[in-house]
Amino acid sequence: MEKVSAAHAMDWSIKLEKALRSKNPVRAVEAILETGEKLQQWSKEPEPATAVYSLFGLVPEEDRLFFNTILLRLVDAFCFGDKLVKVAVVRVFMSVFKRSRGKSKSDCGTWFLSKAKVHNHLEMLKRVKSVYDKGDTEAKALALILFGCCRDFASEFAPVRYLVFTSMVSSHDLEVRSSLFAAACFCEVADDFALVVLGMLNDMVKFPGLMPKTRLAAVRVFAKMGSSHAIANRAFKICMTLMLESSKEDNLVPFLVSLTKLASRSTHLASELAEVIMAFLGEDKSPHVRAAVLRCLHFLIKRGMCFSLVHVIETATFSSLLKQAELPPDMQLKALQIFQNILVYKLCLADPSELHQLIALVENASQSQIFSSSCLAISILVGSWKEIIRTAEIRSIEVSSTSLPLQLVVLVMDRLTLLARSCSDPCQVDFALVTEVQDLFNVLHLLVGKQSEVRLLLLDKVRLFLVDLTDGLRKPDGAHELLVGVINYKSKRGVVVRSEFLASVHKFLIVFLENLEGDKTVLSQVYEKVKRITECVRSCTFFDCHTQMIFTLLLHSPVLWGSNNDADGDSGVSRVDDMFNYGIVSLECSTQILDEGNYWPAYRAGVYAARLGEWVTSALIFDKLKTNVQSDVNSFWLKSLTYLSHAEGKLQLLLMPSGSFKLVNWLKSNSCLPELSKDASGEFAHCVALHEAYMNLQSSLGMLGNIKASSEVFCFQTWFLVLKTRVMETVIDLVECLGLLNQDVCNKKQVTGCNSLKQLPRISIQLQKLAKEFDMLATCFIDIDDRSSSVIASLSLSCSVMAFAAGIVLFIPGFSSHETLTPFTSQSGLCSRLVQDLVQRLWKVDPETCEMLSMLVKENESLSCSHVQPRNQVLKVCNKVKMLLSVCRDVLACIHGLQNWSNSMQEENISSEITKSCRILLSQVIMKWMQIPFGIPKYFFNIRPCVGAELFALSSDRRKSTPDTITVEQGFQLSLDLCLQLKNIQQPRVSVRLTKLYCLLYTKLAYHTPIQNGEAKRNQKSYSPWRDEDLVEMSGKLFHHAVTKSGKKPEGSGRFDWSNGVSAVVQFEPNERGQGFSSCLLDVSRFPVGSYQLKWLSGCVDQHGSCWNLLPLSGKPVFTVKKAS
Repeated sequence: MEKVSAAHAMDWSIKLEKALRSKNPVRAVEAILETGEKLQQWSKEPEPATAVYSLFGLVPEEDRLFFNTILLRLVDAFCFGDKLVKVAVVRVFMSVFKRSRGKSKSDCGTWFLSKAKVHNHLEMLKRVKSVYDKGDTEAKALALILFGCCRDFASEFAPVRYLVFTSMVSSHDLEVRSSLFAAACFCEVADDFALVVLGMLNDMVKFPGLMPKTRLAAVRVFAKMGSSHAIANRAFKICMTLMLESSKEDNLVPFLVSLTKLASRSTHLASELAEVIMAFLGEDKSPHVRAAVLRCLHFLIKRGMCFSLVHVIETATFSSLLKQAELPPDMQLKALQIFQNILVYKLCLADPSELHQLIALVENASQSQIFSSSCLAISILVGSWKEIIRTAEIRSIEVSSTSLPLQLVVLVMDRLTLLARSCSDPCQVDFALVTEVQDLFNVLHLLVGKQSEVRLLLLDKVRLFLVDLTDGLRKPDGAHELLVGVINYKSKRGVVVRSEFLASVHKFLIVFLENLEGDKTVLSQVYEKVKRITECVRSCTFFDCHTQMIFTLLLHSPVLWGSNNDADGDSGVSRVDDMFNYGIVSLECSTQILDEGNYWPAYRAGVYAARLGEWVTSALIFDKLKTNVQSDVNSFWLKSLTYLSHAEGKLQLLLMPSGSFKLVNWLKSNSCLPELSKDASGEFAHCVALHEAYMNLQSSLGMLGNIKASSEVFCFQTWFLVLKTRVMETVIDLVECLGLLNQDVCNKKQVTGCNSLKQLPRISIQLQKLAKEFDMLATCFIDIDDRSSSVIASLSLSCSVMAFAAGIVLFIPGFSSHETLTPFTSQSGLCSRLVQDLVQRLWKVDPETCEMLSMLVKENESLSCSHVQPRNQVLKVCNKVKMLLSVCRDVLACIHGLQNWSNSMQEENISSEITKSCRILLSQVIMKWMQIPFGIPKYFFNIRPCVGAELFALSSDRRKSTPDTITVEQGFQLSLDLCLQLKNIQQPRVSVRLTKLYCLLYTKLAYHTPIQNGEAKRNQKSYSPWRDEDLVEMSGKLFHHAVTKSGKKPEGSGRFDWSNGVSAVVQFEPNERGQGFSSCLLDVSRFPVGSYQLKWLSGCVDQHGSCWNLLPLSGKPVFTVKKAS
């Protein structure tokens, strides 16, 4: 458990005292500055709670005592030290003061240098005042700065106020500027002081003999007059008058800055300021002033004053500014940002005619020259267009007639082409180009809509971008020898930059194809465009084999193009043939990369192939790589990937159309992957393939288990494979139950009988449980990427749909009460739970299907009204989801048909008809499920420690417990002091900010643990979340608490029906190191004497409102119930 700053306070105080007593002045300065850094860290942490004092063995308020001691020692050093020491002390106070500079007056109690925290503030002020009284000009200036830093209590001390007023009229400029700093600080907290300073500032700024630096400092004080509206209004008027009376343009800028900060506090002042300074945008003003006006308007808009400016400012004004060539690019950019914000606000109120006028303004603005040189400008313009599209969709306004999307695509691609040409010149190669290219391709993602002409134009432009990228790479004839040397020297850097460009194009195409929607004609057109892009890459000899391979994978990826069995027509057959041909090309590229010994590019290509669902290619790569590594960890990892690829590849080859023999023949002729290349046809092929896939998944899981590494590193991979294995096992169980062992794709046979239906409800329950576990997997890794979350969400939906299909008999009247199904149908609300789970997943994707599902639930088993779902689990429409929706509709149609038959047929014929229909339906469902190319999450290949949490718990009653044990007397509640420490959260890859942090504690009688050697030991075993049966329910309770009780006081103790278990939900306030403290009560008063484990699970809410679970990375605490003494 890491110590907080409060626990270090005594040590810091002692070290500072020793350093200040040292005769070495340099050591004293270093110690002071080190103390300043520690105080900055301390100021970032929340106020210590009672749990902090208890966990670290501190006396309450001990930290404040040593904090005041440290401050007093710093002030003593300021009084008796030399100039360097004085400056060091001032730097420390300034660094701490800046932490509270942005906070309002109402939050003064939380300031680190507040009157409430600094108990000996009067003594500090007196000692600093003595330095002012006895010191020279520099000492007085430093003392005034210290007074300003201590504004919360220094502004109330009359002698200090008098010193500030006196120094403001001093003859020394240094002293005057320091007094203005102190005055500005005091004005933020004291209205009466601000009134006096306002009068003095009015005379000071008008004084002609004032030095420019001092006048600038005086004008800046006006911006601090915001402690009340009355003071702000008066300061605004005085400052405005002084600005208008100023004859020099150089003096306008500081006035504008101060006026803008004052106006940002009042809508009335913002409108008044805008009316005045809009005239400064005229050509009669200097560029310096016009730039300042634009910055001020932009600041007001960012502070939420757009609604008060939109009636004063004309949108066309800023559109015209973009065409003024004499304006610097930074000014044009500010004008564009203001234009966008005003445009967004006006969109909310615009009628159709006004909307088209705004579109015309955007089209007019797009002609500006700034877009040919600024990626940020292009991003802003595209963002404006997306806001127009969003508004038009919400208000049902037709805007498809505009050519603006095509113009924007041309604009972005022209900029990309220019960058590609500059990359061809070795003298212009720069790594900064890579970031700009990546940003521009991200902008293109926003432009790709449902308009097919935009998508096709975009792909054409991407191909031309690649053509320009390859131009100029050859050495020109007759080139000078020295020039050739320069080219050779810089060509290495050019190769790296071009590789990054190609990677950006490849990532863009993957996202483009993943989000592609349209009919088969559009898909065929897009396929041909992507094919031309791939051929362009393959035709260039400058691109390595790895680059050619990853582009070729785009043409035969099942994840991107869906199942090959769906293709029909001449174009569909041609596309399928192309896919097999390009599949062989990928295999040849893989072999070439491996033969050349480029193992790292080969591994990356294998990862790409696995993510795109091309498992045969990935199996070939991983199978050959596993023999070329030396470390055991890498060997086991590659063996695990090989088994996984074999499991998926076997099913993939089996379900491919007849053209798959080309791939099989290539594998046989090259003696590759004998297990995959053997003949898989036969009457029992599908069942055998499922069994082989299951065995390969188990082997893959076993290889991960052999890795002697921390369980935190391969936690996601192991958990994912465990769930995949369980799904496969359940599907095999379903196949066996239905008697589908004798069925084949080309020869389906039906088996009659009712025996296999006995197990369907049990299988349905198991599949629904797996769906919840996939949900749990996605929410336990806070750094997971969106595409990986989408893959897991699709897998979860597939389990939910399969569970619904397996439970079909439960929705048929009369049959659910059959004697053979009594043990299963006795579970209340099973039908409701199946439907509820599907509706929660699909209500944003397909509302019509959800309405049909809701009709299946009886009136006395109505659905829960809550459709709340974690934001990081929302489904994204793609080919996989569409196929699953088709399965769901087939099940619904079958249910309605069976319900109609059950009402019209005789009872003795119902069972036979239901059995026949269920077998046919479930056989089709399983076949469709096997054909869905789910792929694998990108996150699966991130090998690093997972983000989690450690819990430290101690008994609040230390009189009856020791630091290593938690005890409670029988009949009493258990009081705990808790510390929750986040682990691996501060890595660069984790770009989240936690807003709420919770922890659920749970125990029950079944968690009784034996006592060893007279003491109950804390469970320190590595945590395996896939083995914890309570994890899903605990996660659900945490999520329910975070959604329904946010902002309320956390549950201190509660009792719920988990086999007489008790729980408590505790909320923490984490510091910057991810550490939080709290206390809680657990009602264990009815527990018998003994030792019990305390299960726990922590969760959080990030800045986007997404709920996450944090895996427990420490053992389960153990508490002991003893007999009352």
